Amino acid sequence: MTRFSTRAPRAGFSVLELVVVIIIVAIIVAIVLPRFTAYRSNRSTAAMVTDLQNLANAQAAYWGSKNTYTADTTALKVTHSPGTTVQIMAADATGWSARITRAGSAASCAVFYGSALPLPPATVKNVIGCTK
Repeated sequence: MTRFSTRAPRAGFSVLELVVVIIIVAIIVAIVLPRFTAYRSNRSTAAMVTDLQNLANAQAAYWGSKNTYTADTTALKVTHSPGTTVQIMAADATGWSARITRAGSAASCAVFYGSALPLPPATVKNVIGCTK
């Protein structure tokens, strides 16, 4: 006589299978997370550079009509990316300098034109410099 089991087959996954899946997901997250963070940082820096380029264009237009630069961002009629703060550090008839920062980020960008003093991280006149 053969013996038949009266137990129903178990449905679902074993603990070992679940642990293996969790380990694989953790490895994938460990690989992807640093790349995603770097991507967000690069996107943030690119937005700040674009905002400073727009500010430079607005300052050039303002200088063309008034023969001086201004520290008043409303007079320049320039908009910035959400979450950024622009500080025009110096502005007169001979040059200007500005720094931009983004909320929640340690990165900043700066630029100086004309006879304005260098504003770190910008070290070369008319060239936008950024920190990461």
